[in-house]
Amino acid sequence: MACGICFALPELSLPQGNEYNLGRLEEGKIYARGFSIKNIGDDELKLKAVRVGCGCTTITYPKNKVRVLPNQAIEVKFTFNTEGMEGEHTKYIYIESNDPDEPIIKVKLICNVERQSAAVISRFLSFGLFTVLGAGLIDGFNPCAFTVLVFFISFLSFVGYRKLELLVLGAVFIFSVFVTYILIGIGLFKFIQSLEVFSLLSKIIYLGTAVLAIILGIYSLYDWYIYKKTGNPEEIKLKLPQFIKKKIQRIIQDTTRNRRRTLIDLAIAVFVSGFIVSLLESVCTGQTYVPTIAYVLKTSSLRGKAFFYLALYNLMFILPLVIIFLAALRGVTSEMFSKMARRHLQAVKLLTAALFFLLAFLLFIAK
Repeated sequence: MACGICFALPELSLPQGNEYNLGRLEEGKIYARGFSIKNIGDDELKLKAVRVGCGCTTITYPKNKVRVLPNQAIEVKFTFNTEGMEGEHTKYIYIESNDPDEPIIKVKLICNVERQSAAVISRFLSFGLFTVLGAGLIDGFNPCAFTVLVFFISFLSFVGYRKLELLVLGAVFIFSVFVTYILIGIGLFKFIQSLEVFSLLSKIIYLGTAVLAIILGIYSLYDWYIYKKTGNPEEIKLKLPQFIKKKIQRIIQDTTRNRRRTLIDLAIAVFVSGFIVSLLESVCTGQTYVPTIAYVLKTSSLRGKAFFYLALYNLMFILPLVIIFLAALRGVTSEMFSKMARRHLQAVKLLTAALFFLLAFLLFIAK
């Protein structure tokens, strides 16, 4: 027993290892951090001093000698000042103790410091997922999108389709819209990517898209103002052209007027008409779609998952259509939808303007 006591020794351990990654930090700020020290030996560990290798690091605890009993731990606390720093940095903290094997242990601190302007840009770019989801949802509330669906459901009801037929054909129509926009998105992806071989042309495309987004944002603000002033939706600029609207209505009428066809035949016809209608409708809804796709492709953190974001965008795009479709099945009339659309048109226009300006900003700063 006495011999065992003679050989009892302290042993300093760093549970997190000898390297501490402080992560991505902003220049000009002071960060409070800490790491654990544990005595895994059989005797009392005496911390004689905890020293730093630069003036940017300040030990806040322990400032004096500390005793750590076997199997106990303490936390070394320090502050890290990033003033005047930029880029990757490596600093050290030195721990001096009575550990016979390692009387001085060096803890390596690693960090990447960004200037405040760069940090702000990084924060904006980190909103990628929410930007894409928000863009898809706002685009889905675009009057161009759901007025077509309302007309489709209303016409089916007028012709005399039963609820089951309405359910099937409406679902097929929405699915056709989803597939069509996915295909349009893939086509735009491939087109923009093919131009990236030519560096100057690629920059012009992205810059042009950003400028287009600004122009569309200004038009959206104009639409908000003019509708607020007049209350007449016909006065707004960003809308589906009348001749395209009539063309869409004619396609829907020609497709669904003949009720003598089987449900499968009707579903196929509705899918095809949904594809054509979506292509025509994209003249209006594509105003948001194109800048969003350009933003995804230009942002390196999003680019690798471009098709994933494309699918997310379009799922959010059809979400309002699904809600409207289900509401229509429950008896909500086209007149009620029209009133709701007019009541919220100002908010939609403001949100759309904000989205266009955000996409333009992100296109300018994305790398």
